[in-house]
Amino acid sequence: MTPQGPQVPANAQPSGPTMPSARSSLASAAPLDPALQKELAQLQRQASPKSGYGSTSVSANAAWLLGLIALHENTAPRSTAQALVWFERAARHGRQPLAWSGVAWCEMQGCAGPPDPSLARQAIDRLRPAYRPRALYLQWLLDTRQHASSSAAVSGPEGVSNLRLPLHDLLEQAAGEGDAQARVELGIEAVVNGDLQGARAYFQAAATHSPAAADNLQLLDGQVAKPAQQQTTASSEAEKLLERARMAHRGTGRPPDYAQALRLYQAAAAQGSASARRMLALIFSRPQPDGTINLAWMAQLAWLDTSNTLPQLQAHTLSRMMRRDPTPLFDLLPPAWQRALASSAP
Repeated sequence: MTPQGPQVPANAQPSGPTMPSARSSLASAAPLDPALQKELAQLQRQASPKSGYGSTSVSANAAWLLGLIALHENTAPRSTAQALVWFERAARHGRQPLAWSGVAWCEMQGCAGPPDPSLARQAIDRLRPAYRPRALYLQWLLDTRQHASSSAAVSGPEGVSNLRLPLHDLLEQAAGEGDAQARVELGIEAVVNGDLQGARAYFQAAATHSPAAADNLQLLDGQVAKPAQQQTTASSEAEKLLERARMAHRGTGRPPDYAQALRLYQAAAAQGSASARRMLALIFSRPQPDGTINLAWMAQLAWLDTSNTLPQLQAHTLSRMMRRDPTPLFDLLPPAWQRALASSAP
């Protein structure tokens, strides 16, 4: 299988699983529009029936939504502490099991006191039977925090190394079962590793639920479109030269000939091949201390497909522009509340 990108420098790695990231911190609150103010008052009435908090499906769901709103608004003192209260009320009689995700996150973060991983794990266990994908993602977050796990480089085909988030199998399992936040994490990891096609698939799958995934998808498509807009149509001669360069670079049918590959890449670039220009830029990006070609680096680049991948150095810059949602619960808010609270989330 053709690898997706060249070896990644040690300082170019995905942001760790700590939430939120720098780009998900949002601005100060804006006043709610009248329709949402009316809805908020209705939720508060519904959440407090005479039969008790969480005693009906309507009251449990109202308490759950009030918890999400309190968690993501930053206008009242101790709003996160109030969020935990609402989550516990929503979960009290088992009528809104998704509220356990709020309890788990609050215990991880310390919404009302010091973080309590033990209580967070208990809440995840209560969540798992009803909402397994989100439970798996929260378990991944909790486990990576408790064990101080960090990203690691893994070797792929032809000596290419990619960075891999900790407890990767658990994260992939959550994403495979449909969790939007897990897909955002794996999408960001894919961008770091230069796998823009894989990143796009993750973001697209999460975009209907996660505003961050939708933003990342838009940013990614905009960045990928730029080279296509700028690229001149290469002549058939350029394509022939590029193919010969790749054969010499990879050693197809004979030992690699890096000097010949360089000459052919340069000839292809002169004929208008954008793929050849991108490969040359990568080859010359890491010379030896004396300024000569780094043959070990060139060998690692041999199987990089520069026809549909941004140069890896650009991919690293792009990865730092990627967003996460403010919390791993933000995507569970109704869209109208996401838009209203996007200016006030902590």
